Amino acid sequence: MNAKLIGMVVALAFPLTVAAYSGEKGDHEQYRAKKIERLDKELKLSEDQKVKIEALFKEQGEKYKAIHEETESRLQKILTPEQNTQFKEMKQRRHEKWCEKSQERKQGKSESSQN
Repeated sequence: MNAKLIGMVVALAFPLTVAAYSGEKGDHEQYRAKKIERLDKELKLSEDQKVKIEALFKEQGEKYKAIHEETESRLQKILTPEQNTQFKEMKQRRHEKWCEKSQERKQGKSESSQN
């Protein structure tokens, strides 16, 4: 039962964890800029639209971070100290795995752009 609960919580919290804990702030800003660039390419956005979309995406990121922090706080109160330790270790492993995959994707893109 506890393993299922922890697994479910990890599955639900992981996307927020990645969004809020992906490392450097520049990664988020780069991602937002690329996302806006893709939208601009397809939709031919005006400068005003780009500014408004940037603000919208930034606000969304801040809300995700707040939700993540609240979820973490409430979760810590539900889990036992042992479960909290185990949960933190699980999150760290998932984060490391995500970083590795992200790095592999970046390397793959740079290799394909050189060819």
